[in-house]
Amino acid sequence: MKQKLYLVLILAIISTMALVVTAQDISPTEVPTGDEDIAISYPPPVWVVSDSVEILGTADVLNLSNYFVEYHEIRFDTDEENEIETWFPATLPGSNAVRNDVLGTWNTTTVRDGIYEIRLVINLTDGTQEIFTVSPIRVENDPQDGIAGLAPAIQATPTNLPANGSRPTLAPTPTSVVSNTNNPTVTALVDANIRSGDSTSYPRVDSLFDGEQAAVLGISSSGNGWFYVESPRGRRGFIASSTVDFNGNISTLTLINPPATPTPLPTATPVTSANLQVTGISLDPFPPNCGETFQININVNNSGSGPTSTSGTLTVIDRNNRTGTTTASTVGGFPVINPNGNFVVVANLTVDTFFNETHTIVVTVDNNGIIPETNEGDNTSSVSYVLDQATCG
Repeated sequence: MKQKLYLVLILAIISTMALVVTAQDISPTEVPTGDEDIAISYPPPVWVVSDSVEILGTADVLNLSNYFVEYHEIRFDTDEENEIETWFPATLPGSNAVRNDVLGTWNTTTVRDGIYEIRLVINLTDGTQEIFTVSPIRVENDPQDGIAGLAPAIQATPTNLPANGSRPTLAPTPTSVVSNTNNPTVTALVDANIRSGDSTSYPRVDSLFDGEQAAVLGISSSGNGWFYVESPRGRRGFIASSTVDFNGNISTLTLINPPATPTPLPTATPVTSANLQVTGISLDPFPPNCGETFQININVNNSGSGPTSTSGTLTVIDRNNRTGTTTASTVGGFPVINPNGNFVVVANLTVDTFFNETHTIVVTVDNNGIIPETNEGDNTSSVSYVLDQATCG
């Protein structure tokens, strides 16, 4: 009887030990991703802005391809039911994750005073979008002017609108998620990706920004030194040891089996039938005067059979032909353009060097390649002129 009892106890102990070993040999086949973020934190709704405004927020989602901020004017003198919303880019596109930081800068002097809404558009690698909208925002660069389209009863600035001021102080990014001070941690030396496995062939599940900390839960069993961590947002994954500073006893770390190497999915070719071209550039005055602002009218044409996928930007660069020096540059924006449609972008430049010499203005539409096109090689056009001396010299 005692022998049977001892045998049962031994089997129970062995079973318990097996459970312990299994618990230590973690295989993260399903990596928790936590909450994904898309937001504009500044300016908030019902805010007055002027001049150049830094738009703050978060663009930190899985499968991020790129992001940008657009604006749309809210009119009170049109038929809202039949009005077509026309969105223009407020910022240049970005491709790196942003968390509670600057998304871009909106130069409100290029639009008329009025009521606007802005939105953060994130393009994902699968071709879909995520959008976050803030409304209303009041642009007021000249308080003496009435705002076109507003009813007389509300033309004055409402008393509940906060006054213009400096940008808000950003909330500090949490630097530690470790509840037990004995647990090892890593601190990011650079902005680094956290991935579902222990190499760059695995998809990104989160990021650690420079100076941010994460709890270390283990180390890859493959021996390549990648740490298995939990980010401040509760997302778990592997991070390369070369991108972080480790604090703790590495010999105590649990070996973590990474998931099977993912099979690369075939890259889907974007279905597009749009094609952007600059079909006309005119200068006013022509030729421009040295030291005086002149206007550049740029006709952007969609010669394709389908509309552009989103709004877009173009760059304008003035170069001196003799030296190749870039003397001035600016950017402009255009909305979605339907097939065989045109949009005239108006840009302003001031050139105050190399008068009485030939200059060339080079315009490149969608130079960031955000808008899929049937032909990406015909997006540049130029025009030359001799800069008049005027009052220079």
